[in-house]
Amino acid sequence: MRIALFDFDGTIYPHETFETLRLHMRDNQKYKKYYKHFVVRFAPSYFGYKLKLVPKLKMQYKALESYVHAFKGMSKEDLVVFFKMVADDMREELRDELLERIDELRKNNYYTILISGAFTPLLEALFPNKFDHIIGSTVNYKNNKVDTKQPFKRVFGTKKIELIRNHFKDQKIDWNESQAYSDSLSDLSMLNLVGQPVAVYPDHSLTKIAEANNWEIISNNR
Repeated sequence: MRIALFDFDGTIYPHETFETLRLHMRDNQKYKKYYKHFVVRFAPSYFGYKLKLVPKLKMQYKALESYVHAFKGMSKEDLVVFFKMVADDMREELRDELLERIDELRKNNYYTILISGAFTPLLEALFPNKFDHIIGSTVNYKNNKVDTKQPFKRVFGTKKIELIRNHFKDQKIDWNESQAYSDSLSDLSMLNLVGQPVAVYPDHSLTKIAEANNWEIISNNR
């Protein structure tokens, strides 16, 4: 089996999903009441990061965790509606060349996976039939309501490799003929997992690595 792995933020979606989510919570009249709860919980980590007292990865984790906590007690149905609203807004900005590549790979019998730190219900709202499988950061529920007692787990970096390998634990993968797409050095382990890595609008560090290894690069300049 050949597989194709896709990152989301900066790859298929040219922006940071979290900032889009934050603005929707802040500016929507129906949901803005949750925003103050998010700010109160996230503020210490944010200012700690600005003062260089909190590492970036910890700050990013706390941002997503605080976002989920702001919706504590909301019904699963209402949260799904919120994510669908955000997805409708984001959809217009998705990169067409990546969407076309996904369709092409599926026609050629690649098993496609979207793997991202973005929330799973948001990714599912964006791509109901686009990928064979979606892996994202989960929102925990209990009795059909957002549950913040269960620990939040962010999908990031080498955690992606663990989740990918676990998904295929009973299958034989042709890793050398498989592909992976990302914009960031944080996904280097995922790109190195396959024989055909593709740098998508890569940051400076990833550009240097991609050029040195003759990887395919998708950008405005290529």
